[in-house]
Amino acid sequence: MEFVRKIIDSNVLDQVLSLPHSFHNHKVEILVFPVQDRKAQLNDLMEGSITQSLIGAIPHPDITPDEIRALRLKKYDSIT
Repeated sequence: MEFVRKIIDSNVLDQVLSLPHSFHNHKVEILVFPVQDRKAQLNDLMEGSITQSLIGAIPHPDITPDEIRALRLKKYDSIT
């Protein structure tokens, strides 16, 4: 992945973002990376994982927490 690294005077950044007071009037290092679609990456990593079974909507709004727990534990039983 490409990125840009630059050392600049912190006063140049005042209009772009707020910095802690301790950064004022100092040189700072800036690293710029392209933004990636994190959701797509996470979905790819999660596909078929145990963690994926813990995420998502509950199919029936009237299900109790104990029933949810039993369903989740049943999924773990099949793994061992």
